[in-house]
Amino acid sequence: MQSRQTSSYRHNGTIPVKSNEYNHSVANRRETLSRVKPVPSRVTFSPGRGNPRLIRRLLGVLLLVLIVVLSPFVIVELIKFTNKSKIYSDVPAIPARPVAIVFGAGLNRDGSPSWMLSDRLDGAIALYKARKVERLLLTGDEVTSLEISAMRTYAINNGVPETKILTDSAGLRTYDSCYRASHNFAINSAILVTQGYHLPRALFLCNGLGIDAVGLKAGQDNYPNQTYYNQREFLATFLSWVDITITQPKPEVQD
Repeated sequence: MQSRQTSSYRHNGTIPVKSNEYNHSVANRRETLSRVKPVPSRVTFSPGRGNPRLIRRLLGVLLLVLIVVLSPFVIVELIKFTNKSKIYSDVPAIPARPVAIVFGAGLNRDGSPSWMLSDRLDGAIALYKARKVERLLLTGDEVTSLEISAMRTYAINNGVPETKILTDSAGLRTYDSCYRASHNFAINSAILVTQGYHLPRALFLCNGLGIDAVGLKAGQDNYPNQTYYNQREFLATFLSWVDITITQPKPEVQD
């Protein structure tokens, strides 16, 4: 007996087929949906995404950070480069000047000049004996030590007449020594005698303070703890640029 069909599908034995009645209802539903107006979607704002003003600000901050970080390296290398041609290693090759300025470099425990300082003094003595300079200006710390006294004794014992020696006992910094050489001793032309790592800063300072200076590289390139001296010199060289271009301190110019 054939059963009565209650489903909306007609069976052909394998695949169910939707009836015409069902297809008609689906078509009506689509037509109804097509008449519904779409609701405009809200545009969400994501901070920092596609915002030109914020991007420009971030780039500006990044550029400022790069300038602050890199500027000391650029300045120090520029000071080294611009003073390289003023540094001499041989006494015969260096041009003559009225005076040699010798910077202090500490004393040994027995009160004698340190290894670095004796090398500087030997260079200045060689300049005097070669008639490249007429006088020596010994500048260093006589406030907390007897550095100037030891330097003066060393120079006299090695053939420099006492009358050819000037002393500056308040040369506590290289800047102070150069400033006082110009203002207290009226020196406007000189040979600076110190180690190679120190010469670019000393030349920059003296020339920046009105002294026509060249440099004699004294001693050797490497001493014990040379890495420490090089690192300290980097910071000191940058600060010398600050002194010359920005702060321009005025040390005491009278003994």
